Amino acid sequence: MIPGIHVSTAGGIHKAPLKLKELGLTTGQIFTANQRRWKNHEFSPEGIAKFREASQGLIIVSHASYLINFASANPEVVEKSHIALVEELERCAALGIPYLVMHPGAHQKAGLENGIEMIASSLKQLLPTVKDGPMLLLENTAGAGTTIGCKLEELSAIRQSSEVSQLVGYCIDTAHAHGAGYRISEVKDVSTFIDDLGDILGYDNIRAFHLNDSKVECDSRRDRHEHFGIGKIGLDGLRYLFQDSVFAGTPGIAETPGTDDERAEDIGKLL
Repeated sequence: MIPGIHVSTAGGIHKAPLKLKELGLTTGQIFTANQRRWKNHEFSPEGIAKFREASQGLIIVSHASYLINFASANPEVVEKSHIALVEELERCAALGIPYLVMHPGAHQKAGLENGIEMIASSLKQLLPTVKDGPMLLLENTAGAGTTIGCKLEELSAIRQSSEVSQLVGYCIDTAHAHGAGYRISEVKDVSTFIDDLGDILGYDNIRAFHLNDSKVECDSRRDRHEHFGIGKIGLDGLRYLFQDSVFAGTPGIAETPGTDDERAEDIGKLL
């Protein structure tokens, strides 16, 4: 993989790519807005230009709001989710960001199959509306509550049902996979997981990884990020996945706790 980190945008969004370059990294992830609010500010033309200049030569991934849930039982949440995703897509298009990661959501009272169809229908409606927008990357989940996407097959079903599969890819989070019951601590188990990724999702459709160790046990259905090597996954499995040649050109982004520098230290452990 291409080593990268989730990087802070404190002091201005253009500071994030400059920090990546300072750390010697060529890929990274940012939030283009507050991920826990529905309404966010718009960037000025000057701010967009500064970001585009600073991010030249980098692969930048954006992460969408945690509030987005197209499978919600609340129609107001679904409507707000539609508006929020379009705004996320438009910001990425303006900033020249090629990938936008999104959590699939939770089906609540709808049931799993209906929830998948609700998400797919929203993607079919919304993704084509933003010209030159990013590819949307569905992120796997740990499986807490009624969240959708803890099984790779659920991610595949959303993409296929959306009828805009050319606009949809995947982002694989190691802590979420571990929490959902995929065993990736031992090399032999990681090999099986890599095979599953290819068979179920298709290697070419996986455009980014979120790399995290985990504070919790495998199959806990919980998501608790930890620094590499001191969690329940451990370095062996993470390093094997990171170094597998099939993902040689794929961003591998550390989302571990702490500062940008601490995340850079973590990603260095996998090289």
